[in-house]
Amino acid sequence: MSSPRLAGKVAIITGAGGGIGAAAARRFAEEGAALLLSDANAQRAGLLAQELGDRAHARAHDVTSESDWEAVIEWALELHGRIDVLLNNAGVFLAATLADTSLQEFRSVMDVNVVGVFLGMRAVAPVMREQRAGSIVNVSSVAGLTGGPLLSAYSASKWAVRGITKVVASELAPFGVRVNSLHPGQIDTDMNTRQRERTPELIDKLIRGIPLRRIGTPEELAHAFVYLACDESVYVTGSELVVDGGTVS
Repeated sequence: MSSPRLAGKVAIITGAGGGIGAAAARRFAEEGAALLLSDANAQRAGLLAQELGDRAHARAHDVTSESDWEAVIEWALELHGRIDVLLNNAGVFLAATLADTSLQEFRSVMDVNVVGVFLGMRAVAPVMREQRAGSIVNVSSVAGLTGGPLLSAYSASKWAVRGITKVVASELAPFGVRVNSLHPGQIDTDMNTRQRERTPELIDKLIRGIPLRRIGTPEELAHAFVYLACDESVYVTGSELVVDGGTVS
């Protein structure tokens, strides 16, 4: 019987309270990782940590806050003394025409989706450099690979995640630290459900364009997260892993 793929590794997962983040946390736990779960909703993250048992801890976390990131890194080191994986998963979605997107809304999307990723990488990089090992996985989107109507703010943020991933991958490679982006397509989450309620025609159109003719599940994405986090991908950095049912292939 093979050993767990993440045995002995310590992983921080942002936006872990539900959807994609919670599915990733459950798979990481199955694969033996010690988990540090953060979310803007501390109660949801705490309930998940209780479900996963002694190997998981949770706390509130505003990913747009520099001081919050410093506190999360300090918390992780106090508990485990090292950080092997950072999954920058926290994000927000907005679908609106350019004319209907306010500056405040645009900045809010960029703050969470881009600034949050930037601050997370900057905070964890010194720890991983000193360890001379680590894996950072940044959640982008197929919207970070292609353009589409109603997604000006969201696509801008996810293209930015794709770009900064490649830059930081190059900077950290000499220290044995890997940085990759993961690009989900349509995934069956609460965020997707809320967007379907607001713009059903957009989601239906997107699903019709998926060669596999269905949206994916958070659990299917979690398999990809495990691969990028574990040592099986030790020679993979600066890459874009697409999990979208064939939409952009």
